[in-house]
Amino acid sequence: MTMRRRLPAQFAMYAVLVLLAAMWLYPIGVAIYKSVSVGGWHNYAVVLHHPTFSYWNAVGNSFLMAGLTAVVIMIISSLGGYAFSTMEFRGKNVIYNALLACLAVPIAALITPLFFSINSIGLRDTYLGVIIPLIAFNVLMMLMMMRNHFDSLPRELIEAATLDGCGTFRIYRQVLMPLSGSALATVGVLSFVYSWNEYLLPNLLLKTPDKFPVTVAISLLQFDRMSQEQISQLYAGLVLMTIPSVLVYLFSQRYLRAGVAAGAVKS
Repeated sequence: MTMRRRLPAQFAMYAVLVLLAAMWLYPIGVAIYKSVSVGGWHNYAVVLHHPTFSYWNAVGNSFLMAGLTAVVIMIISSLGGYAFSTMEFRGKNVIYNALLACLAVPIAALITPLFFSINSIGLRDTYLGVIIPLIAFNVLMMLMMMRNHFDSLPRELIEAATLDGCGTFRIYRQVLMPLSGSALATVGVLSFVYSWNEYLLPNLLLKTPDKFPVTVAISLLQFDRMSQEQISQLYAGLVLMTIPSVLVYLFSQRYLRAGVAAGAVKS
């Protein structure tokens, strides 16, 4: 009887998973099909050697911005998560809840003041001018993840380290960080992928084509009147644009699964 009851639930679960997979894979399949529908696989070679679109330069720009953003977010979120989880100070909960409330603010509402702020301090059309907003918009979610992770670690570890004479930063660096590899990897990978896929901020703050990341540089393949072959080349560029972030995600799945589950159980 138990097995018979489980079968409909399992069937429903797999049906939902297949449906979700199809919803995600369908656009990718369409893009790949369109990229070879006219001109075949030669379209990919054309994109890689295009006179107005430097794929490798755009990939390098994306790696630079997404990589630096991910590293800084890992440092800030781990330090902040450690402080909010293990330290007691006045207004801790108020500050933490105020930071989380900022997650409800849509990025579009901040675009105009952000543009004028970046422009007034002379950081428009610079990598730093894009990296700073990327950090600001992604670090709060990662801070919450790191705090949840530190909350799940046994308090006895901190108490034992304190009795041994360890200071606050030494506990963070030598006791908790070695246990936080999966959580840090999750924060790093998600920050990298989010930053890699960002379109609005680079499009708003960069104006030199040589500094464009792949999400913006792909627009260099668009023209007012495009032939079917040029449309296929545009799709080829879109497929090539997604490959690096997909590879990063696939190679880090093990750490992502472990990191996401790290804060699920509280000690």
